Amino acid sequence: MADEIRCFNQDGMSAFSEWLREGAAGPVPPDLLRDDSFSSRLCGTELPVERPFPDRYELGCHLVQLLDSLPAQDISYNAGLWTWLAAKYFGQLSPIGADGTRTLRKEYVYVLSDQRIYYRHLVRTPWFLVSKHGEACRFLLVSTLNDPAPLSRQSYLLDQLAARRFVITSPTLVAAARRLYTDPRTGLPRRGAGAKGQGSPRRLALIANQLSLTYDISDMPVENFMRLLPSEFRWLDLR
Repeated sequence: MADEIRCFNQDGMSAFSEWLREGAAGPVPPDLLRDDSFSSRLCGTELPVERPFPDRYELGCHLVQLLDSLPAQDISYNAGLWTWLAAKYFGQLSPIGADGTRTLRKEYVYVLSDQRIYYRHLVRTPWFLVSKHGEACRFLLVSTLNDPAPLSRQSYLLDQLAARRFVITSPTLVAAARRLYTDPRTGLPRRGAGAKGQGSPRRLALIANQLSLTYDISDMPVENFMRLLPSEFRWLDLR
């Protein structure tokens, strides 16, 4: 029988967290994903047979389609849902290597817990970005590297922009970042997009925060916003 989308209850959240802390050996226990004592059915939507996703953008598109029947405002902060989905896709979020071990990251990238760092959750973030921006966010969710585990981490570029919610929710600022930090030929992040100095994503977020005190930049035409940026960004704006 096909799996249905479910939500962890508190016992399920705790059991998954404990499994992670014990080293996450082997696959996620099937009972943890399906047993009513750990989770409940969210809706009647069946999960298709799991397939490997080539990047986080494709995962986001899949989740947007999968959860389309559910109002975004009802599921956006549903910790049980996003943590259950992280458990469901855990084999891709933290694959077992050739040596039989897996690399685990901080618990909060799998278990949705603290609103201040929701943007670091490996499953919710792709869904949120694709549902908010569609194809325009692709550059934030793909890598220029031939990554054997493309769902297991997110880029410095995304980390710096998403750390400030007003940046990552603004179509204007996402479009500006796309213009500044991607190669126009490939649509992929350009070399140096992860820099930390002048013209960096971190500086863009800080400057945008300052400009927002004077201008309504959330839905400003991107050309108008680009003209407000200081000269440190001019060398990046080649289009």
